[in-house]
Amino acid sequence: MDVSTVTLDATPVDLRTAASIEAAEARAWADLYAAAPAGWAEAAGIGTQEVGGALVLRWAGTGRRYFSRVIGLGVVKPASRAVIEEILDGYERAGITMFLLQSLPQCRPIDYEDWLSDLGLEPFDAQERVVRDGSPLAVAPAPAGDRELTVERVTDTTSGEWVEFIERVYRLDTGPWLPRLIARPGWHQYVAREGGEIVAARGMHIGSDGTAWLGMDGPVPGVTTDDYEPDAALCAFVVSDGLARGARSFLADIEAPSPEQATPGYESFGRLGFTRPYLRTHWTRG
Repeated sequence: MDVSTVTLDATPVDLRTAASIEAAEARAWADLYAAAPAGWAEAAGIGTQEVGGALVLRWAGTGRRYFSRVIGLGVVKPASRAVIEEILDGYERAGITMFLLQSLPQCRPIDYEDWLSDLGLEPFDAQERVVRDGSPLAVAPAPAGDRELTVERVTDTTSGEWVEFIERVYRLDTGPWLPRLIARPGWHQYVAREGGEIVAARGMHIGSDGTAWLGMDGPVPGVTTDDYEPDAALCAFVVSDGLARGARSFLADIEAPSPEQATPGYESFGRLGFTRPYLRTHWTRG
């Protein structure tokens, strides 16, 4: 197959499907935050709560928007101005000024984005949501190009090396948190190596419903690196491994969206059978 011709089917999905996708991601993030040791999490300002049917994440210690954000607002249940104000007040009480709310075409009611704007928020960036079902892979999960990239699961033996890589790439101190994910039910971590060194990482969470969320990717293609090949190799391996472990569907993001699908990320996800059901826009205060 000529990958230059591969594009993602961008047929929109209905509200029920979008709500199911967002809820699956929310469950993965809720379990991720729940894995943090209680005392350490309290000191770092890590926590979650449900407000208006949406998951509200907070990690005050990072000062980073992506780790204090809201998933599913206006999709799982209709939003209201009062719910948005409650979320914003919660971030203010926690001393969090760097946060994200999101909008999807499926968000309800029609006034949703107007309320975000009225309350002082503005669009910050966007992500393409990509999904696939549990059908077998149509292509072999092999790296593209001529590079000698190898992909492996993280084990207890290699977890320290993986943690060091994730902390360096994300510029975060995760304390005793991340090693707990290696043996945590539903979680699977992977690294790509080149010349024996880790060059990329990605995680997968398979929920009780069989939905696999692919995240914790670093470095992020198109955002913190222009090298897409290691992540493409990772995603191919992860999807293959997820299918072998009983995953019935998969979801991920392209964090550098292109209206023309003109980046290698669209090609690699397209080769793996993913589709693009909607674009998510993140909103924040300037």
